[in-house]
Amino acid sequence: MPPALTPALALDYVRELSADVRAGVVLDGAGELLAGLPQLAAAARALMDAAGHAAEVEAVSPEGVVCAVRSADRAAIAVCGRFALPGVVRQDLRIALAALGGGHPPAGAAASVSGPGEPGDSALAAAASDLISAVQRQSAG
Repeated sequence: MPPALTPALALDYVRELSADVRAGVVLDGAGELLAGLPQLAAAARALMDAAGHAAEVEAVSPEGVVCAVRSADRAAIAVCGRFALPGVVRQDLRIALAALGGGHPPAGAAASVSGPGEPGDSALAAAASDLISAVQRQSAG
């Protein structure tokens, strides 16, 4: 049975659900870009690498929010404005990822970082900051 959505349509779906989603990407299991801006691919790969084996990622900073969900063969990442509700965005990403034909993302640990000076993984925080900056550069250009 073919997937219900293409990677590009999955991103459109997530953006339609929240005005706070500024940009997104879908990567395959090897980190190759399936949908989204090519300029964001390297930063999105770095974020997923920094997240280790976490099935979900949530990074909140004064500049914005980055959420990601991964299955065995894909990852969907959304970069949002600072007023986004991360739990809602992650749920939307889970639904979009499931509609790509990979079934539901596996339950697993979530990696999260909340703002500067807060406890969390510095590599994950740096990767999220780089991704937010890349989206801001795209918006300004």
